[in-house]
Amino acid sequence: MSDRAKEVTLDQLVRVLDQVPLVSSIKNDLSGLRSLLYRRRPPRIAALGLASSGRSTLLRSLIERRQVRDPLHADHGQWVHLEHEGAKVHWLEIDLDDTAARSQWKAALEKELPDLVFVTFEPNNLDDVGRIIARAKSILPDVPEGSDPLRVFPLLTHSDLIGRGEADVGAARNRLEAKLRDSGLVADPPRAVSAISGEGLEGLSEAMILALPEETRLEAARALTRAREARIRIGNEIVQACTAVSVTVGLTPIPLSDMVLLGPLQAMMVSSLAYLSGRTWGKKTVAEWLGSLGVVGGLGMGLRFSAQTIAKLVPGAGSVVSAGVAGAGTTAMGQSAIKYFLRG
Repeated sequence: MSDRAKEVTLDQLVRVLDQVPLVSSIKNDLSGLRSLLYRRRPPRIAALGLASSGRSTLLRSLIERRQVRDPLHADHGQWVHLEHEGAKVHWLEIDLDDTAARSQWKAALEKELPDLVFVTFEPNNLDDVGRIIARAKSILPDVPEGSDPLRVFPLLTHSDLIGRGEADVGAARNRLEAKLRDSGLVADPPRAVSAISGEGLEGLSEAMILALPEETRLEAARALTRAREARIRIGNEIVQACTAVSVTVGLTPIPLSDMVLLGPLQAMMVSSLAYLSGRTWGKKTVAEWLGSLGVVGGLGMGLRFSAQTIAKLVPGAGSVVSAGVAGAGTTAMGQSAIKYFLRG
């Protein structure tokens, strides 16, 4: 289902909800769906550090895409709009040792503002920490203040080169944290990560999605495939919002409104979960998911629609029954899709 078709479905639902009293909370769910699904955009991430700190390698490892004939390139000093095997990220690298770093940074800010900033440090060059912090601290105030403060993630890259165990990695991280604290740079606690071994990348991916604006979370979760828990959490948010809307549609005393509105809503929900997983929503994907439901699941969906339509013809409690059936059916369908697409 195209984004335009999904937006039309939501507009139809809003018109139905306008006829039903006491549903302001459900309209809020629709607003959340719009932000998450239709106003979505790729996350914008800026990486500040030295040229040898492995930022491009880190990006490739974060999105876990295989090497292809045309490798992923991240040019220094300007925003690069990357679309690589389904992952969409706007990426900016600034070499803090470059004499043009400040002018490159200001030029980039005129085009786009970052949602999140990495400041990268090499474990074998900890003597450079003070210089990197000072230069990052001097250019970060150029970012205009928004409704939320800009999150800064200090990253100790190549953590697999630090000593021989967790104690050495922890000691290096603590030394970096102390220098950051002494400098007065407002930042998250440092993280030790490795693009080679994958150490720390799952936790970094999860933290990134929590720190990013709502309209970027879907694309970020799709791109950052290590963020398994975040994907499932966002998937459950989509299912819960669609379930709430389904209940309200079920309460409307209009026969066949379930078939007209719930069908597109549930299709939108399942296609969004498939997209979140990194899959494309095509005939093959639909056939695989329906096959996972089996004959009983398919019959169940048909019986739910029949039960809802018949219930609305019953005076009094008919709409309540229909609402319960609609909500339960949408939840069951959504959880089935989450299990298939996101839990594997």
